[in-house]
Amino acid sequence: MIVLSYLFCASGCYIAILSNLWHNSANRWKRWYIWYMVKINYFNYCALAILIVLIIAVMSRHMLSGRRNRYFWNLLLVVFCSTVFEILAVNLDNGSSPAVLEKYIAHGAYIIMHSLTVPVYVIYLACITDTVYKIKEKIGLQLLLSLPYVCLLELTLTSYFFNKIFYINDNYQYTHGEWYIFIYVCAVFYVLVGTVYAIRCRKLFEKGQLLVFSVIIPLIISSIVFQLCFPKVRIEMFAQAISVLFILLMVQKPEERTDTNTGFGKVTAYATDIEQALVNNKPICIILINILNYKSLRDILGYESMELLTNKIAGNIMSLCKSVLPKADPYYLDRGRFCLVTGKENFDKIDNASAELMEMLMEDISLQEMDINLQVNLCVLRCPEDLNDFQGIFAFSNEFEEYGKAGKVLYANDMLKDGRYIIKDLEDIIDNALDNQRLSVYYQPIYSVEAKRFTSAEALLRLDDEEYGHISPELFIPVAEKNGVIHRIGTMVLEEVFRFIASEEFRELRLEYIEVNLSVAQCMRNNLAKEVLQLMEKYNVRPEQINLEITETAAANSQNIMSENIRTLSAAGIPFSLDDYGTGYSNIVRMTTMPFNIIKLDKSFTDLDANPRVEVVVRNTVRMIKDMNMKIVVEGIETKELAQQFADMECDYIQGYYYSKPLPREEFISFMRQAASE
Repeated sequence: MIVLSYLFCASGCYIAILSNLWHNSANRWKRWYIWYMVKINYFNYCALAILIVLIIAVMSRHMLSGRRNRYFWNLLLVVFCSTVFEILAVNLDNGSSPAVLEKYIAHGAYIIMHSLTVPVYVIYLACITDTVYKIKEKIGLQLLLSLPYVCLLELTLTSYFFNKIFYINDNYQYTHGEWYIFIYVCAVFYVLVGTVYAIRCRKLFEKGQLLVFSVIIPLIISSIVFQLCFPKVRIEMFAQAISVLFILLMVQKPEERTDTNTGFGKVTAYATDIEQALVNNKPICIILINILNYKSLRDILGYESMELLTNKIAGNIMSLCKSVLPKADPYYLDRGRFCLVTGKENFDKIDNASAELMEMLMEDISLQEMDINLQVNLCVLRCPEDLNDFQGIFAFSNEFEEYGKAGKVLYANDMLKDGRYIIKDLEDIIDNALDNQRLSVYYQPIYSVEAKRFTSAEALLRLDDEEYGHISPELFIPVAEKNGVIHRIGTMVLEEVFRFIASEEFRELRLEYIEVNLSVAQCMRNNLAKEVLQLMEKYNVRPEQINLEITETAAANSQNIMSENIRTLSAAGIPFSLDDYGTGYSNIVRMTTMPFNIIKLDKSFTDLDANPRVEVVVRNTVRMIKDMNMKIVVEGIETKELAQQFADMECDYIQGYYYSKPLPREEFISFMRQAASE
């Protein structure tokens, strides 16, 4: 709005000055002289004012980093220089001094810079469609595009000697040379190239961008035609300045694309640019940077100081990139997450640049008399080699920080191999698994210390895909929760478990109950209790034969519908257990108000040997739970020694790979029969 206000004020000033000059002229001959003999510079002054405001706006908003910002900055500077040189040339022409050399320099510089504007517009078009790399790969195309301007440049620079483009005549007046028309030939050539390019790449433009250029091009052409008809009225640069203003507001869109604190691209810009690169089949490399202790630093420092720290981190990243990773596009994805995107030109520098970035980020940062230490994860993701779809790349950018330790350069290729980050088309994979029965219920036996046998089991969900094989529930369950498929999955699991409980095999194995996990989304389903009770009636399952598990995350949730579901099911006699106790989410007082019969200790409690203090915590936790008349299940037991240690602590049940991994139904039945016979 400030820029627009300045534009209208400047235009108003020009109109007022011109009107005053016109009406106060002594006579018709003086008016004729002003209109036909003296070049009018007021439009150029208005253009200069607009361009200065734009330069200040771009610099103050840190819009200098990133590919698109750099190309726009180049365009802005070319138009600015053209305007300055035209003002200088017009003032020299209107002056009384011969100043022949100065006129040659001013007019030559103006023609050189002014003729460069159209090619720069074309390059900017290639930039916003992210196809500059295609031009760089074709030497012949580069020569074709540069040849007209190179010829014009040579003719202009030699005008002092050969007078082909322009010359200063014997009356010290600027005069067109016999080849002056070549300027317009070049301009028409580049306009045609830009138009053809825009039409061919029309699908790569963001919404509304083509409309902006369809307005700008006629505006500039109209100003050129007007200036040809009235050569003394210098209006073309004013039209150019307005065009650059439109591009800033409608194409660059700084509010949407640029983070004002860091000057890096926002997450919206990152998403748009990555999607565009994939559409263009452009090979890219993404360096993802995550400040792991961002939240704790924000809590300590407060909002304003954290903004200063973020700005300082961004400045350090950008300073190093200028030397080790030039022309990389930086983005700030919020909450301490940065990333750098680069093309082929930097591929051979990625490994060294990543190591130097990590080393720099691990150094203490001085801020307000404090030395701040960052905990950083850094990951190198190559596309399309590692991931070649937008959803996968975007999801990986948000989730990679959960993998690995701080201070180490990670590679997506290694992370993807272990099956943890199979992201591509995951929603379709889940739907396909449901439709083709590729979701299975496995059972992991639970050992009773008192009965000295397996008395129960936990039902666990498994997904096997034709292409990816086994996919971890840690990966597909969150996706299923987000898109609502978790309710179909939950119903399928409950029905499968109830069918097993109603079978002859279940009675033969002398199992007391089966544990079934409920996700947060399931607990918040308004008809959950009704569905469970209907299934129990359908399969004639008694309440004590089922045990519903909810996580600490769900237990800490205070949603009314969740509490109502739990109360209804508990009133029907169904016992509940709290899963993953000790992962940091639960409120102990709230836990005591909920109808839990069993508390399942998270596997993090099993690290007794590594830290003697853990044993103290475990013993006191066990004593507290036992005093509340709840039973205890310990998960993640993998050795005989650990099983004995927890049995000695009077834990009631033990579960883990020491006894058995989760097994498909038939294998579980065979395992239980064999265990009973021993």
